Amino acid sequence: MLSGENSAGSGPVASSMLPDGSVYKTNFWEGALAAYDAFYPQGILPAFYPPGANILDLGLPMPNVEQLYLGDGNLAADQQSMPGRHGAYADNLTELFEAFVMDQPFFTNPAFKFGYVKEGVNWYEAPGIPLTAYDDFGLENPWPLFRVQAIDAGGTVLASNDTVVPISGEANCGSCHNAPVDGGNGEATRSLVGEPATVLDDPQLDAVPLDVSLEYAADLNLVRLHDQKHGTDLENSQPVVCQTCHYTPALDLAQLGPLGPENDGPLVLNGVTVSDSLANGRDQIKHKSMSNVMHSHHGTVTDANGEKLFPDMPPAIKNDLGIVENFQERRDALEATCYQCHPGRRTDCLRGAMSNGGMLCQDCHGNMEQVGNDFTRNVAPTPPSAVGAFELGGGFYKTPELVAEDVGKSQPRVPWANEPGCGSCHTGDAMDSLSGTVGTVVNNVDADANVDGIRLFQAFRSDDAKATPIVPSNKRFAENVIEANNPAVSGPDDSRIGNPMLYRVSTGHEGIFCEACHGATHGIWPNKNPDANDNVAAVQLQGHTGTVSECSTCHTGDLGNTLEGPHGMHPVGDTSFSDGGHEDLAEKNPDACRACHGVNGEGTVLARAATDRTLSNEGESITLARGEPVTCTHCHENEL
Repeated sequence: MLSGENSAGSGPVASSMLPDGSVYKTNFWEGALAAYDAFYPQGILPAFYPPGANILDLGLPMPNVEQLYLGDGNLAADQQSMPGRHGAYADNLTELFEAFVMDQPFFTNPAFKFGYVKEGVNWYEAPGIPLTAYDDFGLENPWPLFRVQAIDAGGTVLASNDTVVPISGEANCGSCHNAPVDGGNGEATRSLVGEPATVLDDPQLDAVPLDVSLEYAADLNLVRLHDQKHGTDLENSQPVVCQTCHYTPALDLAQLGPLGPENDGPLVLNGVTVSDSLANGRDQIKHKSMSNVMHSHHGTVTDANGEKLFPDMPPAIKNDLGIVENFQERRDALEATCYQCHPGRRTDCLRGAMSNGGMLCQDCHGNMEQVGNDFTRNVAPTPPSAVGAFELGGGFYKTPELVAEDVGKSQPRVPWANEPGCGSCHTGDAMDSLSGTVGTVVNNVDADANVDGIRLFQAFRSDDAKATPIVPSNKRFAENVIEANNPAVSGPDDSRIGNPMLYRVSTGHEGIFCEACHGATHGIWPNKNPDANDNVAAVQLQGHTGTVSECSTCHTGDLGNTLEGPHGMHPVGDTSFSDGGHEDLAEKNPDACRACHGVNGEGTVLARAATDRTLSNEGESITLARGEPVTCTHCHENEL
């Protein structure tokens, strides 16, 4: 992606420029100590920002949860610095990251009955690198490329790849919370007592980019509205970090769960008092989560005419050519809902293969009220029984709400932990899938008008009021699941057994992470923009965009006749397998071929050529175009 462009190719956006044309250097990380102190036990964060030291552009320390929960029980943390911190506008020096994780705990705190340990991840990581979404010229670039290399002790580069590290602060709170004079629609400011704040109230107006002053005014209006409605005094409390009261797993770096005065106490590790206060000012026990208050509240807000301010997404109307005929209506709904807060109208965080097929956020996650219906839905300051009324069981995936009597009685979701997965739509193959079962929304054709009928277009059943992600029985394309022998599981009756793990920690062929071949969660390869930074990694690895499907990326030589590749794949390309080598296998186990090539060998979307190919078959050349389903009759009579 060219610097400053979004995935649709629009831009560049010079949103980090000052009125005099110079580039504004962000001060975001300079406030990290004050803003995020509450999210660490008392006294911990200041130790990483000592007085008198150069603390500019240092990231937040990231705790080693493997050591804490699976190791010696002590608390340690890694802290990274912003690239170029000691030399702006100079080439970034190679930085060494040696943090190595063998087994990754994922909310294994005993209170979390949904967590698990992903064993054997065996990855190096560089957690908490402070970044900004702007380049040295002030242009917005939420998809910066990082060069990641494995280098041996002698300095020899063993492997190298350029990959996107997404970062964006794009949010559009100002659409409602800015005053009309600043471009707001007035919906959230008309009920304020007194005049709403404007950019003129920003003491740093003209010393910062205009977008920053607009955000300052919107934030001021927002906290005034909160004070007005809830009797708080946020306007005189700085910095204001919503998650101090409204829990989010995203900032629960040590996986401790919601904290507040109700469960506060000293942090004692191995008999040593590390901190006098674990909660350190957090007040999350009596308040709903950040996800709940944002999604559930905004999902019910109406405008002056009584219409939903954040509309529901209309179902896709997809014709036989693969075109979503009501795409613009759906895109407008997306920009009026998810992209008000999540990156966003310019950033377009949903930018990969699913986006190419016309799917949008709600097709996987459900509407705003469904997303907000989480484990804190019954929490409140009063009555006392509502304080700490968290629902943290492991039954989320097993309890869809299929009838009106079920609504509100099943296990709700936990944000960042209970999410739809690949298996929710890729429920199997041509021989065994959930396509066509009650409530499923089947993808009729792909974006190139190839008949589908196997994959789903929606990750949950239409008759499920909770939008519970589908968990398939055929795991060919699904994430790993929590096994009974997982270290986090309490016994054979533990309800989390069988639950899917997240895509980002799931592995497949020879233990390789799914992301290594398919790309990041919302940027599954390919990105339809040919210049997108997202495509660079796959092109470097195999010579073309899309899923890393070329065996030669990792292997040398002819791999023979085997179905031991990813998802039960055979060797692809011009190989001995394609040149007659598969004949014996097809005769003995024709269903293995039918799984992807179709019940009658007619070809399916699971058997599309990943790139233009020329194959040799009994002395003749067979040409396949990228995206073309491979059939028996490309080379010989249909044997299936």
